[in-house]
Amino acid sequence: MYRMNQAKLYYLFMMSDGDVSANEKKIFNSICKDLNVDNSDKKNVIKECEEIAKKEGLSCLEVLKKNIEDSHMYGTLDLDISNYESDSVKASVLWNLINLGYADTHFTIDERKVVDALREYWEMSKSLYQEMVDVAETILALEKYKTWVESTFTQDDAKSKKITQIKKDIKFVQDSIKTTISELDY
Repeated sequence: MYRMNQAKLYYLFMMSDGDVSANEKKIFNSICKDLNVDNSDKKNVIKECEEIAKKEGLSCLEVLKKNIEDSHMYGTLDLDISNYESDSVKASVLWNLINLGYADTHFTIDERKVVDALREYWEMSKSLYQEMVDVAETILALEKYKTWVESTFTQDDAKSKKITQIKKDIKFVQDSIKTTISELDY
């Protein structure tokens, strides 16, 4: 069940700046696929999150605070955050949130507050959080550079080599943070 609650956390987080961007949806779909959340369940998560935002009038941070204050919640607001046992799972959640935060190129103050509330609740280190932010910012810079190369270079061979190298660099930094996360439980 925690995979559904995790998907709910991600979608509420995406709504925290008032708009769910196309890039956030793309990342959310990828996360749901990794969590084995099928399309039907994903639609239910989206519907439930929109109801929380509209009917309850609660932001992601407010839902998160309610979950922290009452770790035995039931129903719509339950994100199950007290049942995440392994540090690597907790860190993966933080990493996914940070990626979603940078999906629209700006990790907002409200988004940072959500990640920080979870980081503090789970007692994850500030240095790990900062490493994740640094990696996300590096990926963002590389993506911007790739866009610039695509629009600036006309020679197909030179352009292709540069884009291939940028993609390798992005994969390298993504793999490095995944390795850091996987090593947390050892």
